[in-house]
Amino acid sequence: MASRKRSKQRRTQLSIEPLTANDLIFDAMVRHQTGVLRMASGVGRSVNRILDATERDLRRAIRDRVGAAGFESSAQVTRLEALLAEVVAIRGPAWADATSVMLGEAFQFAIAEPDLIDRIMKTVLPVQIDSKLPGARRLRAIVTRRPFEGRVLRKWAQKLERDDIARIQGQIRIGLIQGETPPQIARRVVGSARLRGRNGVTQITRQQAQSIILTANNHIANQARREYYRENDDILSQELYTATLDASTTPICRRWDGHIFPIGKGPIPPLHFRCRSLRSPVFDGEILGQRPMKPTTERMLLREYSAANGLERVPIKRAQLPRGHKGKFDAFSRVRVRELIGRVPAKTTYQQWLGSQSSAFQNDILGPTRAKLFRDGNITLDRFVTAQGRELTLAELAVRDASAFRAAGLDPADFTGQRSA
Repeated sequence: MASRKRSKQRRTQLSIEPLTANDLIFDAMVRHQTGVLRMASGVGRSVNRILDATERDLRRAIRDRVGAAGFESSAQVTRLEALLAEVVAIRGPAWADATSVMLGEAFQFAIAEPDLIDRIMKTVLPVQIDSKLPGARRLRAIVTRRPFEGRVLRKWAQKLERDDIARIQGQIRIGLIQGETPPQIARRVVGSARLRGRNGVTQITRQQAQSIILTANNHIANQARREYYRENDDILSQELYTATLDASTTPICRRWDGHIFPIGKGPIPPLHFRCRSLRSPVFDGEILGQRPMKPTTERMLLREYSAANGLERVPIKRAQLPRGHKGKFDAFSRVRVRELIGRVPAKTTYQQWLGSQSSAFQNDILGPTRAKLFRDGNITLDRFVTAQGRELTLAELAVRDASAFRAAGLDPADFTGQRSA
């Protein structure tokens, strides 16, 4: 009930204060960023499927090469060396395919991102703009020449491969030293079917690959936008730093959330691994207000002007205004266009934005229980994490913020398992 009431209040407020172009670009950019992060997750799943397909061959190689006699004789040591080489032969081609997927998706994304941002801007602005897109060579160089966290994407893929193969080979050696059977060694490497491989060392690779790909995608997105903003600095003058304030936000991203910087200045995300922050453009009404209106904007303002000035016939073009009204309409439209573009937001945060979204969207981002706590328990997003950025479990939240659970209509005991007698 409370949620529906707040939604109605938001709709009422929006009917009084229409969204400006700056409001709309912020909303569109944050929604787009959610899609960027989901795309990264999809690429990560594709990479992991390629690697997972080798695990049956790894099990077979361990079974066939280890045997039951140990590795004490020179012949047995030779078998160990052959097994370690076979690990490379099995895993290496898979990594070549995985790297190809990562780079191919990255190149396509780098080139597509500015075009999408351009279309968003042309959609939300009430004026016509002559924007320019950065060249494909510059955008491809983001992937090949601009490092994130110290390496370009190809070098990160090579490091993932080296570390992955070294971990597998290391666990084989450890298992042999401890006299384990082939099935036990195989579990060390690829884990058990019961736990879906999460207890094997290849799970470390899955997690690291997902982290690298997410960080790379955000790096590419923000760098591609940066190239677009620089190409159009006659239209844009500032950028807004926005952090995704949820379960994994770090102190450094909370520090910059809501800050506004000149184009290309200040911190550019990602600022750390798995950083999901973004920088979105900010429009200046004084600069853009001098540009020609879109035809749809002109028709809307002609309707407003006609109603305000008692014109019986509403024209669809400025040229159709009665004598003596064109100059007045021009002055009126200049003011209204600046209003439609809006002022630079003082401090728009992700938390404020998420609070204005639908319950279904909040559930999708936070999960149903945390979203309900956010809406009805008045828990701010930073309360879902520790100072070190670790996500608190629902049980931990129920102990720490029991009153918020009750305010949201949830019984804390249902989450802690400590129901009173």
